[in-house]
Amino acid sequence: MKSIFTSLLLLLFLVSFLGCHLFEPTQVPRKEIVAASSWSEKDQAPTFPSCEDREDLDEKRACFESIISNSIKEYILQNPWESSEYLEEEISLQLRIDKEGYFSLEEVIRSNALNAAIPNLEEELELAVSLIPQANPAVKTNVGAFVSTELTLPILIIAE
Repeated sequence: MKSIFTSLLLLLFLVSFLGCHLFEPTQVPRKEIVAASSWSEKDQAPTFPSCEDREDLDEKRACFESIISNSIKEYILQNPWESSEYLEEEISLQLRIDKEGYFSLEEVIRSNALNAAIPNLEEELELAVSLIPQANPAVKTNVGAFVSTELTLPILIIAE
């Protein structure tokens, strides 16, 4: 009985000693994490349900962009802005599409002259962006997870 107990104890010791590598923390190099997180051609860009039936990627992208542009354009046409002076300037909207497919305005890149001419521009653009319909979010296919994405939308403003 004593030899069985000793043999069992020795076996347990050997298993735990040889199995120590199973309990060591594994560290993935930052370079590998960045590479796996980077956007690849296999990942799925955000889209709208009405654009999903398009077969060509360029057509899907054009459809996606037109829905965003038309939504903002409709808001501006229904809520015209007033300017204190003549303007012809391009601004850039930095938009975020979150993991649920909702749009938000991250930043408006514009000149100081535009700030003076249309003082409530950013608030109006935030309202316009909030009215963009919910999209299907981007998918990081190597992990099967929805991810947030950002895009830049140029807008030409002409005011008289």
